[in-house]
Parts: sequence; C-alpha cells; structure tokens
Amino acid sequence: MPNRDTFSIPPVREFVESRIRNSLRSIDPFARNSGLCTFTNDINPETSAMFHEDAESFLSRFSDNDLKFDLVILDPPYSPRQVKEAYDEVGKKTTKIDCQQPASMKRIRGLINKITRHGAVCLSFGWNSVGMGSGWVQEEILLVCHGGYHHDTICTASRKVENGETFEAEI
Repeated sequence: MPNRDTFSIPPVREFVESRIRNSLRSIDPFARNSGLCTFTNDINPETSAMFHEDAESFLSRFSDNDLKFDLVILDPPYSPRQVKEAYDEVGKKTTKIDCQQPASMKRIRGLINKITRHGAVCLSFGWNSVGMGSGWVQEEILLVCHGGYHHDTICTASRKVENGETFEAEI
C-alpha cells in the first residue's frame, strides 16, 4: 500500500539502502521521519528531521559553501493536494505558487545541482520518472505497484555527469 513515509515501503527502502550505503555525505530536503541521510529536513517541526524549513531554504543554506553531497533523496509531495496537506499540518496557508510544482521543482533541482559533486546520485520519488533531467543520466527506474486504483510510486536513480559521459550502475 502507498504510505506517506515512502521509505517504509519495503521495495522503496531496499532501492534507497542499496545506494546510500556507499554515500559519505547525503541530504534529504523532504525527510519526514526518515533518518537515512546525513542532513535531513522537513517543513513539519513534529517530524524527526534535523531542520524544519521549506525545501528551497534548506537547500540554499548549502549552496554557497564548499560542502558537496554525493547522494540526494528527492521525495517531495507528489501533487498539489499533498502540498496542501503538508502545509495544513504546520498551519501554513497554501498559495497558488506553492502548488505550482513544475516551477518549484525546477528551482529545487537547480539548488541540488549546486550542492552535489560530479558523480553524485539523486534518488527521486513520485508519479513520474523525470529524475533530475539535463546533466544527469538515469541509471535505474523502479516501478512500485500498490494495487487497486492507487498511483504507482516511481523511483528513479540518476547520476550527475559532465559532457555526455556515462557510468556503470553501482548495484
């Protein structure tokens, strides 16, 4: 079954754990209660994340220093309804801009590009397989079917590359 704690779903957790064990410095801007990464954030202060900011503010704190990450988990709310639910939980009014996911995800991906090193891996989760887009190559896509009329969870592993290079998957 789907679960708002994405990494409690066994195949999703295995997908993450198979890559995170090779990571030295990792970051998760939408962590909820997941402690899988070195640095964790969630807008909800009731979660166990280290920081409690919106994802853009959190990622921006690392964009102007030399600290570079080798793994990013990108598990944002998948729909405007989920964005509204997350904001309602913390008493924040949801605006039209908050629900414009393509624009906000473009800014978040830009910040991820700034804070990751060459060869870094981004594990993206959602209802699409876009991953990180340009400058990254997709190494694996895992489709997790939840049965019935539930949306599948699409898990994408992408690696940051330069000038069209490729990598062998590290599985």
